[in-house]
Order: sequence, then C-alpha cells, then structure tokens
Amino acid sequence: MNKKINLLIFDVNETLLDLRPLKTAINRGFQNDTAFDQWFSLLLQYSWVETITEEFRGFGEIGKAVLEMLAEKQNKKFSAGEIENILGWIRKLPPHPDVVEGLEMLKKEGFRMVVLTNGTLEVAKEQLKYSGLDAYFEDIFSVESVKNYKPHGMNYQKVLGQMNVSATEAMMVACHAWDITGAQRAGLQGCFIARPGMVWYPLENRPMILENTLSQAAAKIIEL
Repeated sequence: MNKKINLLIFDVNETLLDLRPLKTAINRGFQNDTAFDQWFSLLLQYSWVETITEEFRGFGEIGKAVLEMLAEKQNKKFSAGEIENILGWIRKLPPHPDVVEGLEMLKKEGFRMVVLTNGTLEVAKEQLKYSGLDAYFEDIFSVESVKNYKPHGMNYQKVLGQMNVSATEAMMVACHAWDITGAQRAGLQGCFIARPGMVWYPLENRPMILENTLSQAAAKIIEL
C-alpha cells in the first residue's frame, strides 16, 4: 500500500465510543447536570498527577477515587456498590453513529489500525467487544505497559515500536486536543475529530486532518 500513512492509532473513549450512558449515570447519581464533566476533568487531572510524580494507579482506580472526592465535595454518600454500578457503564458504551462507517472505509483501503487507551487493557477489550468494534483492530494498547498516561510520549513510541512503524508513517486519531498534541510532539501525524464541545488547542500546530466525524476524516485519510 503506497500511502503516506499506513498505521492509524485510535483513542477509545469519546473518540470511538459514546460516553453518554456513563454521563447519564453520573449526573443522575449526583442529581446534577454538570457532575460528569466535573468527574471527567478530575479523572484526567489526577491521571496526569500520577504521571508527573512518576507514580501509577489504574484509570479505574483513579476514576473511583475522584468520584468519591466529588461526592464528598457535594455532600453526597454512595455505597461501594452504587459506585461500582455507576462506573460500570464505562464497559457498556455504544460506538458513535459515524464510527462503523469510518472504520469500514479505512479497513477496505487496507490501513493497519490499533487502539491506544488510558484505560486498562481488560476494560478496553471488553469495551470493543461490547461495541462490536473489536474486529477492526489489529491490536489493543494500554498505557499500563509504560505506566504513564497519555499524552506522555512514551505511549506513542511504545505503539510504534511494537508495530514496527516509523512516527512519520503513523497517525493518532482522537477527539481530545491534548492527545493529538502529545502524538504530534512525539513525531506522529494527527487527526482531530471535533466532536460536539471539542475544540483544537491553538498553541499547537494544526493537525493534518480536522473533521467533525470519523467518516469525514476517513475520506480525507484515504486521499492522502
């Protein structure tokens, strides 16, 4: 395949999978329409604290801890079972409506595709199986293998090494500007999916591809 890009590395949560079931569960539990956004911001914040301080806790462990922090802040009480039920929705997420079409387009053209997630390998496998997306991907990578959270460059380099691909031949596909920024600063190309509420970071170079849906982005990738 004579293409500029031959390996596509996909983020999972929000990029491929729709987090609305989890968002609904968290907001309902807190009876607050902003609870999910607060929780997700804390989840990212404390995952980066782990990386910066050279420690590592699993994404699920951090997710539970910051949910407890948010509950304490808002004077809420959840049992261990309630927390498990709320956060368990992360394993039962549907793909966004544009995802299957986009992946089919790329698969037909022969692109190699893998995923790279901040979540655990166990959860990622369960997510992709539940959503029906597992057959599209050659491999699944988790930050567990390097014990640093994205956007630390070691994560992208690990995938490149395992897949035996140079950075210039690889593209990170994500709806998070921080993820694409990390990949680009590690030498990869970027494809930003501007899902609702997601905007590009203006202090980083514009990615090679910026589209609203994966199917739109796939068409541009195929044209490269």
